Amino acid sequence: MWIDWFPWKIVVSHLAKRSGFADPIQIFARFNAFAQPSRVKWPLELLRAGMVFHARGLINTSAIQHNLDWVWPFWVERQYNPLDDAFIPRSFSLSHINLTHRNWTAIGKPDWDHLCIVDPRGLLTPFWDGWSLDVWIVTENGPCLFPSKLASVDQRLDIDPSLSVVTECHHANMRLVSKAEMIADRDAPACLLSITAASQSKAWIVVSLRPFNPEGVSFVNTVALDRKASCWKVGKQNKVFFDPAADRHQFCYYHKGDVHTRLFEPSEETSVSCRVGMATAAALYRLGGADHEKVIQ
Repeated sequence: MWIDWFPWKIVVSHLAKRSGFADPIQIFARFNAFAQPSRVKWPLELLRAGMVFHARGLINTSAIQHNLDWVWPFWVERQYNPLDDAFIPRSFSLSHINLTHRNWTAIGKPDWDHLCIVDPRGLLTPFWDGWSLDVWIVTENGPCLFPSKLASVDQRLDIDPSLSVVTECHHANMRLVSKAEMIADRDAPACLLSITAASQSKAWIVVSLRPFNPEGVSFVNTVALDRKASCWKVGKQNKVFFDPAADRHQFCYYHKGDVHTRLFEPSEETSVSCRVGMATAAALYRLGGADHEKVIQ
């Protein structure tokens, strides 16, 4: 076939040089000079994994460092803070990746392929390499509880009655407990997030859809509210159900900023579409004062 004799290497080298990039063919050829002759020139699996890893790192570079006013996952809050022990200078780094807090926990059940993960501050990623759900307690004019910004939380693994990860946070007379577990819903796997919150002053519980996970950005293009089913439809098929129904919903796209900055703005929107892939959403529940406690799923 013509594919066998077509000069792919020459074409690729020419295109790379014309665009100002290093010649990839020459770089790969150099790999052989650092080891003994082998039947396998280089580990293609590692090269593929590395390309995917750093491709996301390139997206992180643009998405994170220019939007540090967002509520980011725990590793970003630590790794991007110059006052933190986990801070990594990034001025000469081409891709920004999680190098310091790669210690999340997987949740699943025997004989099921589906896995969700929970990071050290309770950020839940229900679908493989997908978007996440974060839970906050916020007030209109007072202090707020963002787990990813706290110096410490209590996180434990429970096995009775089912395997679950429980994260408990305290801040400014507010208490937030989230419990993530895998359940069977009509004989299909489903991820259940149970939330218990209390506050001595009037506040709001916020369940927020986040376009990232513990690895970095994970695109969310569309979110739509189905009031009848009390759920969000994220993308084409994934859904997030609320029990009980939320008191309010708020949606935001990238150029308006993070939804956490617009939680209390009046809005009648029931959906959002973001061409950048950084759509965010929030479901809000009223939380009365005097240590009022509320439980939602």
